[in-house]
Amino acid sequence: MHNPFKKIVSFCFLLFFMLFFNINLLLSQKVAVPINSYGVWDRGGGIDDYSDPKADFVMGIEVSAKWSEVQASEPDKFDFSMFQEVLDKAAKYNKIVKISINVGPDSPNWLYENGVPLVKVDSDKPYKHDKKFINYPYYVSDAHKKYYFELIKQFSLFLRNQPKEKFDCIAFVQVKTGATGDEAPYKGEPKEEKYSIDRKTEWERFRLESFTQFKKYFNDVKDRQIVLTFNGVDPEKQPVAYNWVMKTIDPKIGFGIKGGAYNRGHHLSGEQSFKEQWTPYLINPKGMKLFSAAEMDESWRKPIFNINTELGFYWSALSGLNTGLSSYNCSKNAIQYAMEHQEIRDIFKMYNKYSQQVSPATATTAYSVFHEGLNAADTVKFPEKTFGKAYEKNRERYVNICKEYQSRGARIDDLDAVIIGQVNQRERQTGYNDAGWDIAEGNFERFLTQIKPDETSIGLFRVRGTIDKNSSKYDRFARSFENATGKNTMYFKFDDEMFATSKPESLTFKITWLDKTAGSTWSLNYNKGGKKMKSALKVKGIGDNKWKTETITIKSPIVNRGGKFGSDFMLVNTDKKDDIFNGIEVEISRK
Repeated sequence: MHNPFKKIVSFCFLLFFMLFFNINLLLSQKVAVPINSYGVWDRGGGIDDYSDPKADFVMGIEVSAKWSEVQASEPDKFDFSMFQEVLDKAAKYNKIVKISINVGPDSPNWLYENGVPLVKVDSDKPYKHDKKFINYPYYVSDAHKKYYFELIKQFSLFLRNQPKEKFDCIAFVQVKTGATGDEAPYKGEPKEEKYSIDRKTEWERFRLESFTQFKKYFNDVKDRQIVLTFNGVDPEKQPVAYNWVMKTIDPKIGFGIKGGAYNRGHHLSGEQSFKEQWTPYLINPKGMKLFSAAEMDESWRKPIFNINTELGFYWSALSGLNTGLSSYNCSKNAIQYAMEHQEIRDIFKMYNKYSQQVSPATATTAYSVFHEGLNAADTVKFPEKTFGKAYEKNRERYVNICKEYQSRGARIDDLDAVIIGQVNQRERQTGYNDAGWDIAEGNFERFLTQIKPDETSIGLFRVRGTIDKNSSKYDRFARSFENATGKNTMYFKFDDEMFATSKPESLTFKITWLDKTAGSTWSLNYNKGGKKMKSALKVKGIGDNKWKTETITIKSPIVNRGGKFGSDFMLVNTDKKDDIFNGIEVEISRK
């Protein structure tokens, strides 16, 4: 499935990262983002009054301005008023703030009248028709560096000279050197060859020069240091930048990373690898602790999201949680949409609740939301002999995999989109794809694991048929018993550390299921003491084909892995009719 040597190299890089960041934690002067601020942040000023009860889902604020706004008319005039307004508001409402300035195509026009070459670019898709991505500065020119580095200096002075109550609201500053903060010089190719910038040499040199300036003015000061967060410092893709950050940033201050794109959609390419690489350092970290932030941009208004907006937000939020995202930074329009739609606020509150579960020893909730992703990169589950050669562009392989799962509802609605990568999938995909390249494979879980899920249950897709605007958010994925093959019990266990030092006083189970068949019965069984699990909840369906949630609180439960497969509890099919479930949440009260 994966290249073993590549995994070894990645592990070595991450081990070094872990050891280094452990020092950061021990010596750090300031926690940039406390765990109680993990959750949904307002990106772009979607809310005027954070005391509004409908705004209670917002945990922090992100503010970003264009360079052309900060220095609109000439080199010696700086206008940071948009940042001041947000800091004033943050202090008033007790919020913390992420801050950045967009450069590159957002540079002011006066640059090109003061010695900076203007670079005309033929934009790549999906930026082809966006006029914003036509004009760029020639980054590596001396004139550009002069003005850009002065911007960094003045920006730091503005922030560091804030009154204490407002300075304390600054969580971190994102380092941005290129187009849209993606750490690339151009969204396309320059029309004139002389302005091409080699991304592995010239561009990385420019980035390191810029990093040095940010470090100088935000970190290398006697007091009021400000934590920086970096994008594009992956040990494999950008090793030069990675090594610089690791070796140069002062461990007494530390730094952060930009999270992935997986809170913008589900079944996007690359999610499984991203999860495997970074979640050990974001969720219950051992030695190294990272914070990650990523934006929900206007992807939520693209075609695939608008098949069913509530469903789109629900599974995108779970995808962000699946990759350990700490800060879900939502665009102004998304925040305003949530303010007017209770169902979206409920999803965001769910995200806030789950994202703050970082340590199992202190967790107040655990969950397992059922999902099966058909990862075409997995040659064990999908042998090449049966499904076709495993390479990303092999369309036939995706089709063959979905045919195998067709009886469970699996489909490829947009075959063109399955191979175009996650950026273009967010922009251009028009339908749901149940097979994909390196997509999230199993359930979306935090400190609650279904044991042997594919051996004891079956994954379902489009549970009640074609997804449209009238579908439930739960219709997209589920798991079911399958009596015909003897899959009549689902087993679950809590994280090893969940109750190692603090026993539960009570556990409240919330089980969401589809009441599909009249007379169908199932039960929740738990360890009450003794040799066999006891039934805590017995349910009988009426067959109205509606999603329902059953809630039960168990006092002084025994959680010692005493069940089959080392389980702590189980869902049991008590007849021959197959019941369907969305997932389980367990709220924890500790002694």
